[in-house]
Amino acid sequence: MDQAGGLRVLLVGGTGLVGAHALTMLLESPKVAQVVSLVRTPTGLRHAKLRELVVDFATLTDLPPDVQVDALLCALGTTRKDAGSDAAFQDVDLKYVVTVAKAARRAGATFFGGVSSVDADSTSHRLYLKTKGMMEDYVATLGFTSRHFLRPSLLLGKRRQERPLERFFQLLAPVVGPFLSGRLEKYRPIPAKVVAAALVTTASQPAIGGVRTHEYSAIRSLAGM
Repeated sequence: MDQAGGLRVLLVGGTGLVGAHALTMLLESPKVAQVVSLVRTPTGLRHAKLRELVVDFATLTDLPPDVQVDALLCALGTTRKDAGSDAAFQDVDLKYVVTVAKAARRAGATFFGGVSSVDADSTSHRLYLKTKGMMEDYVATLGFTSRHFLRPSLLLGKRRQERPLERFFQLLAPVVGPFLSGRLEKYRPIPAKVVAAALVTTASQPAIGGVRTHEYSAIRSLAGM
């Protein structure tokens, strides 16, 4: 906390589908004193609470000495297709996340909140699920007092870069979603804005030690829906 008692948040992935919503919510929250947003290129966004740091995630080690944070919120992620290769995908969704998490810990962060994936599992044979599971497992070794992983299924919302196949499934979501109940409920598509609200909520809750994972219903509950 800063001297006024507000939360100091480090945000990574703040230009993405979930992260952009999270950034807006953090800046509007009376519980948040400062948001340090890590970006690859300047966004031009200006706000009294915002400090934007342009970084190269491939070479990042530490944050500037004057940056102290309480929580890291991570919405960083890509797809195998957008990345171009398995290795490039894992660089973003695993290596860069871990790199930022280590830097955040050294800057004082004791809380980690991150967007993972439904069925994330480091033993999975599917690259995406395996990578998300490995990310969760690695973050667990870094000494955060509290860790929250959100595990949404298909994210609903308009991306800056269109993904035709994803858009197709988004159009099917209103038809398919209601049939996913019981053990299948976790696969229901969910608006990115809801996931963002849940992510922001986790950081402002009273500290709960250990790790918690949140799927569809829990994510909506955290978001107040």
